[in-house]
Amino acid sequence: MKRRLISLLTVLVLMLSLVPVVTAAQPTMVVAMRLNSPWCVIGDTATQLDESNSSVVPMMEDNRTMLPIRRIIESFGGTVEWVAETKTVRCSLNGSAVELNYDSTAALVNGQEVTMDVPMRLKNNRSFVPVRFVSEHLGLKVGWEGTNKIVVVANGDLDLTALTALSQVKKLMEVSTPKENPVTLTSKSYALASGTVSANVITVNMKDPRVSVKAAISNGKLNSPNSFQSIASHSGAVAVINANFFNSNSAVKDPIGHLMVNGQFVYGNSGISSLGITSANEMRYGRPALFYRVKTADGGKVQEWSAFEVNVLKQFENQSVLYTPARGASFPVTYPGAALTVVNGVTTNYQTVKSGDTISIPSNGFVLYSSTKVISTTWYQQPEMGRKVEIEPYLFKEDAEGFSMEDVKTIVSGSPRLVQDGVKYTQLDGGFTESRFTTMSSPRTAVGTTRDGKLLLVSVKSAKIEQMRDLMLALGCVDAINLDGGASTAMYYNGQMLATPGRNLTSTLQVFVAD
Repeated sequence: MKRRLISLLTVLVLMLSLVPVVTAAQPTMVVAMRLNSPWCVIGDTATQLDESNSSVVPMMEDNRTMLPIRRIIESFGGTVEWVAETKTVRCSLNGSAVELNYDSTAALVNGQEVTMDVPMRLKNNRSFVPVRFVSEHLGLKVGWEGTNKIVVVANGDLDLTALTALSQVKKLMEVSTPKENPVTLTSKSYALASGTVSANVITVNMKDPRVSVKAAISNGKLNSPNSFQSIASHSGAVAVINANFFNSNSAVKDPIGHLMVNGQFVYGNSGISSLGITSANEMRYGRPALFYRVKTADGGKVQEWSAFEVNVLKQFENQSVLYTPARGASFPVTYPGAALTVVNGVTTNYQTVKSGDTISIPSNGFVLYSSTKVISTTWYQQPEMGRKVEIEPYLFKEDAEGFSMEDVKTIVSGSPRLVQDGVKYTQLDGGFTESRFTTMSSPRTAVGTTRDGKLLLVSVKSAKIEQMRDLMLALGCVDAINLDGGASTAMYYNGQMLATPGRNLTSTLQVFVAD
C-alpha cells in the first residue's frame, strides 16, 4: 500500500510538471500621463501630450479620463484618422478598430456598436476621447494611480498596486510636479564695511532648464532709445535690467562695449568687462578682445577678411568694420576705403568708397568696410563675387580669464569690474575713471554670478562703487560687473517697476521662464 501511494504521488508530480506555467505578458511600451498636466512620458521620453499646444491636458468627465488619443495609439504602432466631414475618429491597432463620433456615446468596436459612458468631445481644437474605453478595446492595458492622478497605458500587464514604481511614472512626476520659482526677488538693507546699502536683488537659478537670459536692443536697432516701461511690458520677461553704458548726451546713442543678441553681435567694441551667456546658461566673464572673420564657405579657394569692430561709426586709417541691419538701412563713410556687400550669405558687390558717401546695408545681409590702409596690405585679398561667406567672431588675443566664444549667445558689457574670482576688484577700465565711477554716490545696477552658479541682478538707489564691490561680495558673488547707472538705473520684476530710469534706454538684459 505504501509503495502504491508513492507511485501515485510520483505520477502526479510528473503530470503537474507537464502543465504549462502562464506568466503575465510584460509590457514593451508604457505611456504615462497626468491629469491637468501637458506632460507625458512615452517609453523613455518626456514630452508634451500635444507638442504644439501646452494647453492640451488630460481632463476628467463623469469620472472618466479624456484626452487626445493620437500620440498614445501611434506610440504603440497604431493609427488614428480624423474624418472632418463626419467628425469621426477612427483608431486602429493590431487588427482591432474603434470608431467614435463627436458628442455621441455610440462607438463602433470592430464594426459592432458599443455604448460608452461619456461621448467624444472637442476642446482646444482637439478630439478628447475616453482613454480607457479606446485603449482596452484595442488590446492595451490601462492603470489609474489616484493619489497623483496618473494614467498609465501599456501593451502588457500592469501591477496596479505599484504604478508609481514604473520608471515612466517616476519621470512624469519629476517633469510635471510644480518646481520652485527659479527667479526670485529680495529687497533689504545690507550692512557693509563701507556703509549700509538698500538693494533689490533678483536671483536667477541658471541651472533650471526653464530659464533663459537674453540681451535686447531697443526697437531692434541701434540709436533708437525707448522707454523702459515699454521695453519691460512688451518683453514677456519675468525680470529686466538696464545693460550697457551709452553716451546719453550724444546725438548717436550707441552702446559701449560688446552687445550680442540671440547669437548675433549688434555692436562690437573691445576694451571693457563683459558677461557672456551660452545656450546652456553657462556664464563667462572677461574682457574679450574680438575680431570678426568673414570667410568663404563654399569649398572653393579660401578667402577671408577681418573686421575689428561691429557697427561702430568711427572710421580711421587702420579700421575695418562690419555693418549689419542693426545699424539701420545705411552708414556714412568718413574715411576712404572699400565696401564689400553680402546678401543672403553671398558676396554681391565690391566698391571703393570715399568720405561723404552713404552705403546701403541690405536687410538680409551685411557690409564689410575696410580703410585704404587695410586694403593696401599684402595679406588683403580682393573679394570675388558670388562666393558664399559666413561670419565668425574670434579672439585676436587670449583673454586673461579664459573667456571663450564657444556657444555664447548673449553678451553685455559694463564697468568697472567689481569682483573677480571671488576677490574685490579695484582697477578701473579706461574711460571709467571719473568720480561717478569711484567716490560719487549714485543709483546703480550690477550683474554677478554666485559660487553655486546663480545669476544676480542688483539695483540700488544710492551707492559708491566701493559699496557695490562690498555688496556683491556680501551676496556671494565670485564675479560681478557694474552696469549703467545714474538716470539709466532700471529694474523690473514680475509686473513691478522696482527702479524707473530718468531717460530712455538702448539695451537691456532680460530673464525668461518657460511654461
